[in-house]
Amino acid sequence: MFKKTFAAIAVAGLLVLGGAGAASADYTPDPPTVVVSDTTPAVGQTITITFNNLNVPFIRITVTPGQGVTLASLVHAAGSGGVEKQVVNGSASVQFTASQTGTYVVTATDGEGNVVATQTLTVGTAAAGGSGQLPATGGEVPGAMIWLGVGAIGLGGIAVAAAVARRRAAANR
Repeated sequence: MFKKTFAAIAVAGLLVLGGAGAASADYTPDPPTVVVSDTTPAVGQTITITFNNLNVPFIRITVTPGQGVTLASLVHAAGSGGVEKQVVNGSASVQFTASQTGTYVVTATDGEGNVVATQTLTVGTAAAGGSGQLPATGGEVPGAMIWLGVGAIGLGGIAVAAAVARRRAAANR
């Protein structure tokens, strides 16, 4: 009886005292990250820059150098002055378009001017001779060739059916 009582008290004590260990762990939020649809866009190509894991109500996004660059949001477009974006569910996105080649640094700051995240983009020229369409990766077969193949398969099926019918007729005699 004493052993059972002691075991029950020991288990209860462990649950009461040991259960609080996990609850007192320190929580460190994930650092902000930047996701870019293309880090080496061509001149005139619009890309999306998304800032994630943000723990602020809004951010201001700017580009250095600001000449020849457009940042656009659903609300307004701006040049070097940047654009303010409200953070929704820890994320904010902006559209980036450059009219000149070069290296650009996109910076997100909070309301107090503290840098939250940065991303470097290298804008190059578009590939020469490109049509903007996907390349042809398969051959083209003329319609007449397809119908010729269908006809050959059909004639082969008729020949097989005729041979089977002839064998059955010969076996039944």
